[in-house]
Amino acid sequence: MSLNDKNFIQKAFDITKENIILAQPLIIFMIVLSFTLAGLSMQANRAAYMIFAVANILLCTAFFAGWFYMIKQGIYLDKRVQNGEYKKAEERAAASMALGKEFFPGVGEYFLPVTMTLAVYTIVFLGIIFLFYKIGLNILPHPHIDLNKFAEAVNSPPAEMQKYVYSLSIEQLRALNLWMLYAGSVFCAVSFLTMFWFPAIFDKKTEKQEFFLLVPFLSFKRNLVFLFKNFLGSVGIMIFLFVLNTVLSVLSVIFNLNIILAIAGLIISFYFMTYALVLIFLYYEERK
Repeated sequence: MSLNDKNFIQKAFDITKENIILAQPLIIFMIVLSFTLAGLSMQANRAAYMIFAVANILLCTAFFAGWFYMIKQGIYLDKRVQNGEYKKAEERAAASMALGKEFFPGVGEYFLPVTMTLAVYTIVFLGIIFLFYKIGLNILPHPHIDLNKFAEAVNSPPAEMQKYVYSLSIEQLRALNLWMLYAGSVFCAVSFLTMFWFPAIFDKKTEKQEFFLLVPFLSFKRNLVFLFKNFLGSVGIMIFLFVLNTVLSVLSVIFNLNIILAIAGLIISFYFMTYALVLIFLYYEERK
């Protein structure tokens, strides 16, 4: 990663810090989603379950359309600030708060393209997972573990997780580690190859000319072209976000030991997710 690429890390941090309102939709969305998912889990009737499931999917696509648009507008606002359009701090603060008004216009303008792209992304991702799972069965040793017990252990406190690990044999642990490394590598590769897929949807040079059914494929093409034109910088950003996420994941285990720290950890996670999206969108906007 060049010195210029490293500047994007600091610039994205500044944009996120100065426009903290960008994190507000994410917080509201997670709260609303927790209620809608709870409603989904309580539906015994199949028809009602499908209605709630579709409503949750549409809620997610609407959120991403509005939130991504807000993030892009936040980047444009920073450009105007750098150009000296806002002379006073009060004007800058008012413009930052006005970003909240960009959410619903973003939903209206990008709902269909984002919905189509999310649908294609999900289908492709599940297809890749299934393909590499089948490949893994042929090249990796089987851990011979109960997946239900493994899932319970992963979601249990550290002491219970440690107890579960001690119950496994050396061969099971070795096989499990190989599978986790394999799955992690596949996930990282897919994440890298699609890292700029959604910023490419909001490309002002082409968005008005594209039929929404074609947007997922045309934007993915732009994503790949951009990715390989800026390969080293993209790898650097991917590694940086991975390391930062790993550190925060370790800290979250510590934070969960105390309710106050747990709330602080939750706030930090919201900020990190917002920062990660700002960094990715900023890098695409500045380098495309």
